[in-house]
Amino acid sequence: MRLPQGTRGVHSGRARPAVRSGHNSREISGDRTTTSDQTVSVSASVDVRLHRVGFRAGTDAELRALHAVEVPIQAERGSDRMPQPVASYIALARNLPSQFDDHAWLAETPDGTPVAAGYCWSNAAGDPQVMECDLLVRSDRRREGIGSRLFAEICDETDKGGRSLLTWSTFDAVPAGAAFSRRLGARVARVNRTSELRLADVDWSMIGDWAKAGRAQERGYRLEMIDGPFPEHLRADAVTFHHIMQTAPRDDLDVGDVLLDADHIAELDHALLEAGRMRWTALVRASTGACVGGTEVTFEPGEPAVVLQQNTGIDPVHRGLGLAKWAKAAMLERIRHERPQVERIRTDNAFSNVPMLAINDVLGFKVIRARTEWQANVNDARRSLSR
Repeated sequence: MRLPQGTRGVHSGRARPAVRSGHNSREISGDRTTTSDQTVSVSASVDVRLHRVGFRAGTDAELRALHAVEVPIQAERGSDRMPQPVASYIALARNLPSQFDDHAWLAETPDGTPVAAGYCWSNAAGDPQVMECDLLVRSDRRREGIGSRLFAEICDETDKGGRSLLTWSTFDAVPAGAAFSRRLGARVARVNRTSELRLADVDWSMIGDWAKAGRAQERGYRLEMIDGPFPEHLRADAVTFHHIMQTAPRDDLDVGDVLLDADHIAELDHALLEAGRMRWTALVRASTGACVGGTEVTFEPGEPAVVLQQNTGIDPVHRGLGLAKWAKAAMLERIRHERPQVERIRTDNAFSNVPMLAINDVLGFKVIRARTEWQANVNDARRSLSR
């Protein structure tokens, strides 16, 4: 599933959890682990049955089936990365942070072949009206009503959770997603670009100039590198960094801030480790020692040639000094020297994030695909679904 909002840097996304994420709780209730009595037919003419399964509380068989649905659809969505290893996927599910209240459904043929999956999840650290979701239907089983039936389950769960706004993403490589979203009466809330930088094309002389950061260092700013999980004494700085990221453009997304605390950071970092991922973070500190921003990248298991650029942000009060360029340049130089096997860096940004895109474009990032975020009132979407 795509990664829930608030977990960037923990899971590539999917991402995650699509539900990704990525990529976003209460304890698992009893009905989450007893799914056999929840099996329903899609329709009399479609040889597919839906049943509720666990994600965090899923069995190995359920998670393998969900993974089997996701892998080809992630490729269809435009990803040329290696599929997430099933062991990493299961580890992520088992260690999904408690801030996320997750729900999942699986569609299977009578012989047990998985053909579709639906997910939704709320985030206790985020907007109390929002339910994020993702829908994946195998390309040869579309237009049979499977997606509509899964979406109806998502709407029911959203209602039960007392939430009113659904959000999800579609990908330009899969036009069926946008068509389904329009049928639901959803509106486009934000459009993002995925772009890629090939290290062989980097102007390392320019990177060296950025890394000098003369003006910033004269004013007492410094960088601090953290490898892997944040130690306990730095979790407050991780919280600050995450809060700074809430200043990124939201365009027409009607969602509130995701406000993490130190306990959230600890759980997210545990999930990072259990999924076999590695993260490097460069925090920017002012002369007072306060964290005023930073940048972070993650390394995926079994994919040494690709790095995922995650959050980069600077407190608005401290912008205009080249701090983001400095942090990104320092990270690029470190990757070049310590991870010589890396060939590409990939990142995701809103098309409206002009300051960050200006930096990425100068670095040489090239757009490879687009992702559209949609939102809809749950009752309006349900009515559209029934027409």
